Amino acid sequence: MDDKDGIIADFQAITGIDNAGEALMHLSNFNWDLLAAVQHVTPKHTQHLPSEGRSTELSAPAVTVADDFMNMIASTSKHRLITIEIEQNGRIIAILTLSDSSTIDDLKTLLYGKSSIPCCLQKFSGWPNNQHPSNKDTLSKLNLPDRFKLNLNTGDEDLNQELNGRANLRMFTLNITMEATTSSDYQVYKLSFSSDQTVAQVKEVVANLTKLPISNQQWLGWPHFVTPATTLEESHINYPVHDFKLKPSNSILKHTRRRYNTRLNSVVDMETSDSPMPSSSTSSSSTSSSSSEEDPFEDAAESLSGIDDDDDDVDTMFMDTELPTRIRPLIAEDTEDELAGVIQFIDEFQNRYGDMRPQFFLGTLDQAIKIACFKPAKDKRLLAVYLHHDRSVLSNVFCTQLLCFESVVQYLNTNFLVWGWDMTHPSNRNRILQSAALSLGAMAEITLRAIDINRLPALVLFTRNRSNTEILSVINGDCNISELLSSLINAQEMFAMQQQVEIKEEGERNMREMIKVEQDEAYQQSLAIDRAKEETRRVQEMEEKAIRSQIESQERQVAAEKEAIRQRIVASLPAEPEPGDQVAKIRFRLPLGKFLERRFMASDNLQVLFDYLYINGFSQEEFKVISSWPRRDLTTLGVTQTMKELNLYPQETLTLEER
Repeated sequence: MDDKDGIIADFQAITGIDNAGEALMHLSNFNWDLLAAVQHVTPKHTQHLPSEGRSTELSAPAVTVADDFMNMIASTSKHRLITIEIEQNGRIIAILTLSDSSTIDDLKTLLYGKSSIPCCLQKFSGWPNNQHPSNKDTLSKLNLPDRFKLNLNTGDEDLNQELNGRANLRMFTLNITMEATTSSDYQVYKLSFSSDQTVAQVKEVVANLTKLPISNQQWLGWPHFVTPATTLEESHINYPVHDFKLKPSNSILKHTRRRYNTRLNSVVDMETSDSPMPSSSTSSSSTSSSSSEEDPFEDAAESLSGIDDDDDDVDTMFMDTELPTRIRPLIAEDTEDELAGVIQFIDEFQNRYGDMRPQFFLGTLDQAIKIACFKPAKDKRLLAVYLHHDRSVLSNVFCTQLLCFESVVQYLNTNFLVWGWDMTHPSNRNRILQSAALSLGAMAEITLRAIDINRLPALVLFTRNRSNTEILSVINGDCNISELLSSLINAQEMFAMQQQVEIKEEGERNMREMIKVEQDEAYQQSLAIDRAKEETRRVQEMEEKAIRSQIESQERQVAAEKEAIRQRIVASLPAEPEPGDQVAKIRFRLPLGKFLERRFMASDNLQVLFDYLYINGFSQEEFKVISSWPRRDLTTLGVTQTMKELNLYPQETLTLEER
């Protein structure tokens, strides 16, 4: 992006075009060829290099977007000219003339130069024949008249509707822990997002906040299935608070290149000569070898991913072929016992691919999870679940060239607990899915089920963060050696960062336990002192008990007096009248949100209302009685005024507030 910004700046400096949108259009038309774009917009008699200076007499006139398009049209006389009037809010804001070979994108760019309305906000309606073209459609495909009118809508109404509907959205609080680097300290960001925000929007906000580009962000905490367009509501992260860990990826790439550069170069040679990959990899590796001195890491990645250059080879690679009968499956069909299947898998894998292989765990998936994840923080390891499928031709390449590669084997055996399973037969596939659902949870089962057969085999990396088992990464079989090693190292470094946090927390817990033991000892010592004071405390408690008894007696006396008053009021309170004329219906809103409702005669005075509230436990001394309109406290008014005089007739809602 920086290169393109520099090209735009040079183009504007040479041509004198100040409009960045116009400059962008010219450069895009010539595929960012600066010289060709300058020659196109600058008359030949005025073309010169910036270093030659520019006199006032020879300065070229400013070129507008419309003039430029007219020049292009004049040079292509075989195309028809179309004039389009752009109307917005009842007035014509632009009249554009362009060739019928232009696209809708060209139309939007042209309008941007005229009106400064961004292309992304331009929405056209009123196309002839009720058409709805896409941005890439040319005008010639639409059979348009020579002149017509379009209505422009910039989406303000949709934006208002969207804002009106945001009141019902949930708010997520994301705690993002940023790893310390050489240029910044360890930081924790607490950010709030609405549930309709996408993963891409979250990462963009974090990029603006941390100055860390999205391409360099390494996240821990997103479910594996999320995409940039997934909303927070759809991502199934914890609500209302979810924890993430974030670190820059630059250190990972540099570490990968430095540690495995020599090994990858040897793999390039091996792939060029003996690789069973499709033949296009040969040409890819030979092309990359010319620049291997500049970046051997990238060259090795290119040479090992040579399947991208030939569509026929790609179709052949992902064809769902029948399993050759001469190859024994890694796990026989309908294996009843999971442990027996694992034993068979390890034996057959070694028979097929040799002794240079990962050290697969001999046990069930549930046992592997407990061994790897359910241990003290310093003893935890990442669990790598290898899923094999013989019906994908990627399997043999992945196992021989990648999984059994010496550096990969050493790294897996050192840093991971590896568990393997063969999903070739449907019965075995269902068994591992059921086992994953029971041992790892529904999300893991959904993730494994979603892996396409054409992308198998796969390495699924699991870790346990506090009380949750999470999928850290899924490495599919359609990768190359550099991508595999980089993914493993990246996962291990992310896990190591998480592990250090857990070790710290575990140490803090141990420290708290030690402090608790010391506190218990101090308590026992103080207990001996407390026993000496027990007699004094007992006397004090007896005195306090006597005082409480006296207070309770007084409270009972006051309560008895209140009850006597209440009984007198109940006896004197008029009966509730039946609905009818001259009857006021009063509703009381109580402090806890409940309601009382009663009818009074319109001629009843205010004292009757206060008496009714008193017998229900709401005395004038403790509560205000507020009318809504006009707002006033009825307890401050004369009690002889009638309901009708106080405008409480025919109905009113009164609010009780504690004093």
